[in-house]
Amino acid sequence: MNIIILGAGAIGLVFGGFLSQSGNRVVLLGRRRILAPLKDNGLVIEGIWGTHHIRSLRGYESLREIGEQEPGRFDLALLTVKAYDSERVLKEYMDTFGVPLVTVSLQNGLGNLEKVVTIMGKERALAGRVIFGAEIASSGRVRVTVSADSVVVGGVKGGMEHGMVRKVASLFTEAGVATVASEEIEKYIWGKVLYNSALNGLGAILGVKYGLLLDNRWTRGMISDLVREAFSVMGREGVSVEWDSPERYIDELFERLIPATYDHYPSMLRDLQNGKRTEIDAINGAIVALGEKHGLDVPVNWLVTNLVKVKEKISAQRGGNGY
Repeated sequence: MNIIILGAGAIGLVFGGFLSQSGNRVVLLGRRRILAPLKDNGLVIEGIWGTHHIRSLRGYESLREIGEQEPGRFDLALLTVKAYDSERVLKEYMDTFGVPLVTVSLQNGLGNLEKVVTIMGKERALAGRVIFGAEIASSGRVRVTVSADSVVVGGVKGGMEHGMVRKVASLFTEAGVATVASEEIEKYIWGKVLYNSALNGLGAILGVKYGLLLDNRWTRGMISDLVREAFSVMGREGVSVEWDSPERYIDELFERLIPATYDHYPSMLRDLQNGKRTEIDAINGAIVALGEKHGLDVPVNWLVTNLVKVKEKISAQRGGNGY
C-alpha cells in the first residue's frame, strides 16, 4: 500500500516505521531536523516493542516536494500533525494532489475527525484512539515508552463501510501496532480526551511524568475534579463512554491507566520545553468551550487551560527550555 504520513513526529514515525517495515511504501511529511538523519542512517524504533532499524522511509519538508518527487497516488494518509494544524495540512494536501483519499486521524483532542470529514468526505474519514506513548529519543531514533491498550479505529455514522475499517485495523496490526475496529469511535475519542484532559496539561504545568501525579494526594484531587467536569460536559453533549460515571473512570485511571503509563512524560511538557505551541485548545480548552456552550462551570479545566497558555508564552519568549 502507498501511505503518506502527514506529520513526522513521534507517533507518525512509529506508525510510518512499522508500516514501512511490513512492506508498504511510506512517505513522510515533516521537519528537516527530523527527516535529515533518516536519509543517511534510517530510523531506529526502540523501547517496549523491541528495537527495529528501518531504512526504507522517504521524507520531505513540503507536500509540493512530495508531489514533484513521488510518482503515483497514495492509498492512505495518516494525519499525525498537531491538532491545530489539521485543517491547514488537509487543505494543502487537496491543493497539491486534488484527489481526496482515506485519511486516519491519529491525533489528540476533539475536532480532528470532523475536519477530515469536511475536507476528505465522510466515506474516507477515520479516526484512531492511540494510547501508547512515544518520544523522539535522539536524532534518527524514536522510543515507544508505554502502552495502555490497543489502538482503536473507526469512522462516522453513515461513512466508511465497516469492512474497510477492519482492513485498516488489520494493516496496522500486521505491521506490529495492535489495532481493533469499532463502530463507536466517538466514545474512544472521548475516552482519550478524558485521559489527556486529566493528565497532560497538569503534568506539563508541574513538569512531571504521569506517575508523580498519581503519587500525590493533591494532584489526585485535581485529576478527579478535571474528570468530573469533563463528564458534566459529556452529559450535556449526549456522549457516552465505557464508564457510566466519573467515579468509575477515576478508579480505572488510578488503578490501571496511570500505572500502565507511569513513566510517560506529557506531550505538552515536551512542547513547552521546545518552545512550541501545545494542543491544550483541543483538549482542556475544548471542554471549557463546551462548558460555555451549555452554561456549565468547569473551573479546573479553565485553570489548566490558561496556565498552559501562560507557560506557552513564557517558553516561547525563552526560546524553549522553559523549565
